[in-house]
Amino acid sequence: MDITYYFIGLLTGVSVTAFFIGKELYKYYTKYTIQQKQLDRILKLNDKIKKFKNMKPIKTQNLNASM
Repeated sequence: MDITYYFIGLLTGVSVTAFFIGKELYKYYTKYTIQQKQLDRILKLNDKIKKFKNMKPIKTQNLNASM
């Protein structure tokens, strides 16, 4: 009977340990995923800003001068 309690205790300990390790890994995964999405958004916005700055202004005719 002692060996049964030993295996039950061992299984319980391994299960609890696996739960807490999995919980921490999930926290890390979600944090990393959110940070990655934020970084992608910032990089995309940065590219749009660079394109906007590199655009050459279009020369428009002064319509009021001809009147």
